[in-house]
Amino acid sequence: MKTKSLFATALLSFIYAASAAPTTNDVTGNWHGTLDTGAAKLRLVFKINKSASGELTAKLDSLDQGAKDIPVDSVSVSNKTLRMELKLVSGLYVGTLDAAGTKATGLWSQGAGTFPLSLEKGQGTSISTEAEKLSPEDLAANKQAAQKIAGTWNGTLAAGPANLRLRVNITKTTAGGAAGTMDSLDQGANGIPLSAITLKAGKVRFEVRGIGSVFEGTLDAAGSGLTGEWQQGGITLPLTFKQDAPK
Repeated sequence: MKTKSLFATALLSFIYAASAAPTTNDVTGNWHGTLDTGAAKLRLVFKINKSASGELTAKLDSLDQGAKDIPVDSVSVSNKTLRMELKLVSGLYVGTLDAAGTKATGLWSQGAGTFPLSLEKGQGTSISTEAEKLSPEDLAANKQAAQKIAGTWNGTLAAGPANLRLRVNITKTTAGGAAGTMDSLDQGANGIPLSAITLKAGKVRFEVRGIGSVFEGTLDAAGSGLTGEWQQGGITLPLTFKQDAPK
């Protein structure tokens, strides 16, 4: 079974890149884009700065994978062609900048895969992430999840010959909703964001968009166990979570 390699690749092979801009414009700031790999949609932020010597440098945040300040090896612009390279993952982005120097349209290549990727420069240098947009029904279910399942949950995913320990941390936001992250303990991947956390009629659901996964399970009567299924890449596996006892 290739489930383990699929899971590990999605978790550990973060899509890295960098950004630059035309010589006639100040391109320092944050550039935002979404990389659609088919299995997952990854929101990326390329943070461009300029050194004292005038050289462009960049770091990358992959918001849906919880990866921050990933260093970029090289950033260059020539004839409105933006080129970014990260040798660690054999990744390359080549894009064309528009006349205003605020948008880039191009391709990200890594291994045997090539994906469209457009970047747009944001205003200022601060990083802002959009609040999750939920329907009124899902918003109510999200707040219900915050009330009933906030805490730390541990489970083991039987992925072929390997058993992968997963830890889910769900918290209650100041607005009363549920937010969370997931750690894959055996793979050293921590803080992967959860999305669309809901609790409806005893059914819990959340997405791990950074790796293209969904968990759906049933909350037991004691409120301390979740029995359900993990879905990823067309594969469905049984998965049970148990909540840590309050300290």
